[in-house]
Amino acid sequence: MINETQSKLDVAVIGGGPAGITACLEFSKTPHLDVALFESEVELGGIPRTCHLRFFGFRDQKRVYTGAAYAQILSRKLRQTPIRIFTDATVIKLIPREKPEAHRINVSTPEGIRTFETRFIILATGCCEASRAARIISGNRPSGVITTGTLMELVNLHGQKPGNKALIVGSEHVSLSSVLTLKRAGVEVVGMVEEDQEVHTYAPVAGVMKSLYRFPIYRCTSVNAILGHSRVEEVELFERREERLFRVACDTVVLTGKFRAYAPLIDHTTIERDPLTFGPAVDADFMTSIAGIFCAGNVMRGANMHDLCALEGKRVARCILDSLASDLRDTADTSIPLQAQHPVRFVVPQKVRPEVMARRSPHWLHPDYSLQIAHTVRNRVLEAWSGEERVWKRSFSKLIGHTRIPLPVHKFDWHRVDKSKALTPIFSNLLAINIFSSKGRPLSIM
Repeated sequence: MINETQSKLDVAVIGGGPAGITACLEFSKTPHLDVALFESEVELGGIPRTCHLRFFGFRDQKRVYTGAAYAQILSRKLRQTPIRIFTDATVIKLIPREKPEAHRINVSTPEGIRTFETRFIILATGCCEASRAARIISGNRPSGVITTGTLMELVNLHGQKPGNKALIVGSEHVSLSSVLTLKRAGVEVVGMVEEDQEVHTYAPVAGVMKSLYRFPIYRCTSVNAILGHSRVEEVELFERREERLFRVACDTVVLTGKFRAYAPLIDHTTIERDPLTFGPAVDADFMTSIAGIFCAGNVMRGANMHDLCALEGKRVARCILDSLASDLRDTADTSIPLQAQHPVRFVVPQKVRPEVMARRSPHWLHPDYSLQIAHTVRNRVLEAWSGEERVWKRSFSKLIGHTRIPLPVHKFDWHRVDKSKALTPIFSNLLAINIFSSKGRPLSIM
């Protein structure tokens, strides 16, 4: 028999990674606030706890730790607070209500199904790498095809060796972590495959690893098929410049990057989803289209640095605390959508309030707007347009694809932004982010 109980909360935080934990730490400074954190894993910490590299915590903890140590520190700090912590607890359904005080979540726990009513919800469920199916890779279906997350869990948490020879698909920052994790496990790296003509990480670092560990980087190359019976045996690649097919022998394929938001809880709800990020669309306060439901961390856009996610969690908590203190919220939505146009993949947050930006308040009071582009480009000009008016531009010697690019919206000329829907209904409430070539012509990426 399923045991079902019901409780009431002030804030429900869904996700026990850096964003969720840091939001709870900020809430813990306010007494008499009933806050609960829900994490589906047995341990807190999120993805960092599976990583042995030492680059975690610089911006939020002011020190550098390994991923595992960073996760332990966050977990220990949280457990010293009065925040209610539910681990091995999976939120299986989110039910938004018109009255914010009555939002509801259903949680599967070892003791049974529990229902919570809460005034505020923070979604901090993170992101995931694109699977083989999402990448539309054909061929057989043998074992040995894994993502970076699975690789790090196998090696760093369970001490297992995933294979003998591995081919890495993708060249984002996380691909370099895959190289180091594979070498730590004693696995030979036989190559790295990138569809673009340039890698989507720091080229000098990738070059050093290529020379140090003696593996090729196949640029302008895509995976045509994965071959093998019970286990991967070969991968067939297609090199576009010479239009040739060739095969690489390996027993493991590591699919890296192409992150997407992990937000199944907004399925079958009225929460607006951004079709570009696959996650919720948020405003300048990181609030979704439903009042009282907020987002923090990578659930908004895919992979971002762990400490930036933690700082977003802190910012969202402060927004909620301000709302509780005033008990008032301006119901008039004056936000202008930010629209991404190719080769820009997406912009987050997706909305901005011009009246706030026009006050020229310190930029650190504004959310960290950022974008990603589809391909690495050089010597380009990034411009922001409002209708026919250019409101900002900046030149870049290089922009790396699939990485976070800060967007300084506080530097836009907000007095030139058209805010009148009636005058120009197509562009009046639309701020378009475009990339142009250095000569002003639209950028075309082959």
